[in-house]
Amino acid sequence: MKKSNKILLGGFLTLLLIFAAIHIALYAKYKAGDYTAYNAEDDLARLSMQQFPNIIFVSVHNVPGATIKFSEVAQVEKEAKGDLAYARKGDTLQITGTAGQNGSRRNATIYLPYNSTLSLHNSILYFTENKKAPQNSPVIYLQKSQVIFPDRQNPVTLSHLKLFASDSSLVFFGDNTEVAQLDLRLSNSSFEAAKSNFGQLSIVTDSLSQIALPTKQLLKATISTTAE
Repeated sequence: MKKSNKILLGGFLTLLLIFAAIHIALYAKYKAGDYTAYNAEDDLARLSMQQFPNIIFVSVHNVPGATIKFSEVAQVEKEAKGDLAYARKGDTLQITGTAGQNGSRRNATIYLPYNSTLSLHNSILYFTENKKAPQNSPVIYLQKSQVIFPDRQNPVTLSHLKLFASDSSLVFFGDNTEVAQLDLRLSNSSFEAAKSNFGQLSIVTDSLSQIALPTKQLLKATISTTAE
């Protein structure tokens, strides 16, 4: 073989080795989690937002994990395609979880209009911090459901909250939730609060329900019991 051909062959093999080394290094980073495969459908799913003006009532069925934020107008933002089905009927927005939805993840964010009425059945919703709205006074009905205000650095602030919990439901307030007036009615359900701040607290309960409150909140609460 001519010397010039050997030089060309050597250069070609060197380039192949360099490219192979680069690909091996990139693959190692990918396996280590430094890079993830790009999927255009994921971006489209994350941007799946729909707005529903002039909604007064929101009904949620079979949603095992979603985030709630307060807003001027009702909106639904879902991350995973097909996780939720929703329909509008007049001034009511109906949201239903699809079969096989993974309850370990919060795949959707529901923007609840200020002063609206929310009805839950067999669902779990997590309320997150919101901009202060002094006149925000929602009404929430729970059946076999959970409403959770998690511990947050930024508080959820509400003016007047009415909660009606029935059929083994749970209402939980973590730290930093501020409610000027809370009216709660329990029927075979549970109410727990940690370091939340309630200005006025009124509870109507039955003998099957459970209440767990700090002493400070118990002393200021007005609690009455209904007959079974």
